[in-house]
Amino acid sequence: MKKFFFTLFFLFFNNFNNLNALDIKEVNYYQDKKAWLVNDKNLPIVAIKIAFKSGSGIDLKGKKGTASLTASLLDEGAGNYSSKEFKKKLADNSIKLNFSVSQDNFYVNLYTLKENLDLSFQLLDLALTKPTFKLEEVNRIKSSIKLILEESYKDPDEIGSRLFRKILFEGHPYEYDTLGVLEDIDKINKEDLVNFLANNLRLDNLYIAASGDINEFELKKYLKKYFQKFDRKNQITFDIPIHKKKIEPKVFLHKKDLRQSSIIFAGKGIARDDPYFYPAYVMNYILGGGGFFSKLTTEIREKRGLVYSVYSYLYRYDKYNFFSGGAETSNENVDKVIKIIKEEIMKVKKEGVSEEELKNAKNYLINSYVLRLDSNKKVASILLNTQMDGLSIDFFEKRNDYINSVSLKDIKKIASKILDENQIFFLVIGDPSNLKNISKI
Repeated sequence: MKKFFFTLFFLFFNNFNNLNALDIKEVNYYQDKKAWLVNDKNLPIVAIKIAFKSGSGIDLKGKKGTASLTASLLDEGAGNYSSKEFKKKLADNSIKLNFSVSQDNFYVNLYTLKENLDLSFQLLDLALTKPTFKLEEVNRIKSSIKLILEESYKDPDEIGSRLFRKILFEGHPYEYDTLGVLEDIDKINKEDLVNFLANNLRLDNLYIAASGDINEFELKKYLKKYFQKFDRKNQITFDIPIHKKKIEPKVFLHKKDLRQSSIIFAGKGIARDDPYFYPAYVMNYILGGGGFFSKLTTEIREKRGLVYSVYSYLYRYDKYNFFSGGAETSNENVDKVIKIIKEEIMKVKKEGVSEEELKNAKNYLINSYVLRLDSNKKVASILLNTQMDGLSIDFFEKRNDYINSVSLKDIKKIASKILDENQIFFLVIGDPSNLKNISKI
């Protein structure tokens, strides 16, 4: 049995470890617009991922929640279909179609059997161009969103997220939940929803990726037929401003009667096009992104047993980047955990990492990447995100080289830039007993 699994493992990595195995095609479907495609005929299934560069960050003041409400209503009736009929049509034909937003983007996910591609694109077209926005459905979805927002003020994780955004983004559109602001939801009317679609679903901010049993000719046919109409001129457009934040090295406390406290920290990040992005990527894996193999987990969980999990990550918005992380611990250990996190961050900044840590991180980040390519949905998502990062299709040929080229010197240089003790704040949600020099929030 052990030999059997080893053989499977070997075959899997032998087939995919070379990312050239991803045979990516650029499909020029209209003027200079191109979609990325991986044609995979192993199963008669197709995954389409679409993004418009227009998310909740462009919601107008007093109408926060417009983008999310619009996305939530697109499958609640379109064309001649009522909400119930539209969803039944999708379900009866095993078509999965959903819409969502982030602060920067408006997403469309389509997953279908190849035999239902025609119908799938017809229904997608109706949803994007002829949603009914019936008052009954609008009010029902509004009630659901308001309930979620009301509950978020009671949930410790949601409270932490909201306060985190307030500290990091106060006065900027990123401060708000993608769902919006509770008191704004009822102010959003049908005209707002129609205008959001008309102004923001445009060819010039559109990205498309596909993976599965669909060839270049078929994809071009569908995209040209259904997306050429989004070549809209003279629309009212909105841009999210660049966010500039000087982080103060404070410890913020939101006191709440809980058995354990949540800790979130954040500091300066790095842009995707920064030449030191990959050294930062590898550095973060070693510090806190590597799960049980990270420095933070080793020092805080394994050696001292103070937390169940502790982590760090690099996060990127279109107009701001930051380094962040978090942990949960008992109330009496909050000060100890924060102290050790600071110490480990400063050790990496001052001493760098070891040759062995660097080698292990590279091996993991290279060899684990193929596990993200085990379904058409995942492949389409990676293709979409890579496009939106402004990269070309040869990225998949070069990715391993980018990681392998990272040196100890590179990591120490980027650590000195990102891991600045004077630009990292901590937010604690809970009832710690021994924190000093705190700012209540």
